[in-house]
Amino acid sequence: MTSTTSTTSTTSTTSTTKTTSTTSTTSTTSTTSTTKTTSTTSTTTTAYNSCKLFHANKAHCININLGQSLRWNQTGVTVAGTGTSGSGSAEFKDPAWVEIDANDTMYVADHHNYRVQKWVKGATNGVTVVDVSTTGDHPESITFDKNGYMYLTGHENQRVARYPPNSNVGTTVAGIAGSASSALNKLNNPLGLDVDDDLNLYIAERDNKRVMKWASNATAGTIVIGTSSTPKFYGLLLSLYSPDQAYVSSQDTDSVYLWKFGDSTPSVTLTQVNGTPTTLKNPRGMEYDTYGNLYVSDQENHRVVMYCVNSTIGKVVVEDLAAKDPMKPMDVAFDSNLNLYVLDGPGQQVVKYKRL
Repeated sequence: MTSTTSTTSTTSTTSTTKTTSTTSTTSTTSTTSTTKTTSTTSTTTTAYNSCKLFHANKAHCININLGQSLRWNQTGVTVAGTGTSGSGSAEFKDPAWVEIDANDTMYVADHHNYRVQKWVKGATNGVTVVDVSTTGDHPESITFDKNGYMYLTGHENQRVARYPPNSNVGTTVAGIAGSASSALNKLNNPLGLDVDDDLNLYIAERDNKRVMKWASNATAGTIVIGTSSTPKFYGLLLSLYSPDQAYVSSQDTDSVYLWKFGDSTPSVTLTQVNGTPTTLKNPRGMEYDTYGNLYVSDQENHRVVMYCVNSTIGKVVVEDLAAKDPMKPMDVAFDSNLNLYVLDGPGQQVVKYKRL
């Protein structure tokens, strides 16, 4: 998964695919295990390579130069999960993360089922591709490197494991299983992670309040973000435009930061939203679209927020205003057609919002 500075001073754009490669995001998962629909309202969507090229209205943004429009249906359809907790092939038990590869295959970290479920496009049930029920790992986040290897955080087992393509046998590549510590060869509650083209692994450790860089085959990491005043981090997404910075989300401060490695303070802080409420609340997973815009799962506000390239004011993309059990987005992804997928962890489902 690669990353971007999709809301700072940059107009360059790069495309991405969330899962085996992810720069901006193209995600997918075409699978329908239920047709529970989730209604949402208000939207505003996104950009070409700069917000300046777009004319925004209430529903979407239009590229003035190219006549392109990006907007999504405001009624979502469940494409994975049944909406109730379970361990069957069509069910989840507290899913935590979603990734979609270039083939529009979806991977879900099924946290309390101790597994990663693979949903091929058009499938009605998932297939277990990683089973960690015997290792003590609770799968939290997933990313893929350029060679198709899967990296999986087992945050309660204090490690990151790597799995070759089509293999259920993982190798610990960061941390020591079962041993939480601030030592450089150990981890403490690893959550978000990303990997660059040189196969360096970046890990957001919540309880050590730091981001660690682990070179390929290293036995210890180096701290690239983290001081005594650093907040606890959850999600992590490498910058698309610079090899030495990343976006990190913090539930403690209800903010997303663009942070240059080695700096004691962030370059950019994202909290503002052009919507109601006007700020983020418990932001978690993040992703890019193919134009370099940043999308944030705004969990406690029941919505997904987009930050256009060069903008620090977010726009609401999809929102669930249901009076009872509104969705709580924990992660987001895109397929190759820029359909938007929202992982609703407490709702035990992945919801698809079709691009219009």
